[in-house]
Amino acid sequence: MNLKINRIIKNWKYASDIEYTTDYIKNNAGSGRRFAKQIINKDLWQKAFAEFNLYPIEEDRTLGSLLMNHYQDNTFTHLHKDQAPKGYVHIRANIMLKKPKSGGDIIIDDKIYNVNQNDLWLLLASLEEHGSTSIKNGERLIYSFGAIIEKQKIQEIINV
Repeated sequence: MNLKINRIIKNWKYASDIEYTTDYIKNNAGSGRRFAKQIINKDLWQKAFAEFNLYPIEEDRTLGSLLMNHYQDNTFTHLHKDQAPKGYVHIRANIMLKKPKSGGDIIIDDKIYNVNQNDLWLLLASLEEHGSTSIKNGERLIYSFGAIIEKQKIQEIINV
C-alpha cells in the first residue's frame, strides 16, 4: 500500500522516553518469541501517531500496546494481517528499541524495510500483510503502540 506520508521516522525523538515492563508471556505463534502487555503512556501514544498525521481516540481493544521480543536466532514474525472491528482499521506505531546484528527488519506487503534502533514506523495492521525477517546474533525488541481508527480517517493518508 502506498502512503502519502513517510512510513518510517528515523531516530524518533521520543524513543528514549519509553518505559516498559518485561513481564513476558510466551508467544504461541512461534518459538523464540514473547510479548509483554504495556500500560499505555497516552502522551507518547498520541505523539507516535501524530507523526503520521493520525489522531486515534481509542487504543486497540484486543492487543493494546505491547513489547514484542524475538530472542533466539532464526526467529521471525510470520506474515499476517490483524483483525479490526467493522468500520475501523487496526493501526500500529512501532519503535525498534533493540536490533540484532542481522535481520529483524519489517516486511509489509512483500517489501522489506530496513529499520534501525529508535526508528518509528506505521503499520496498517488490518489492511497490510506484515511480518519480519529472521534475526541472528542478538535480540529484537519492539515497542508497539496499538490503536483503532475510523476507516475514513485512513483514506486521508493512502494513495488510491
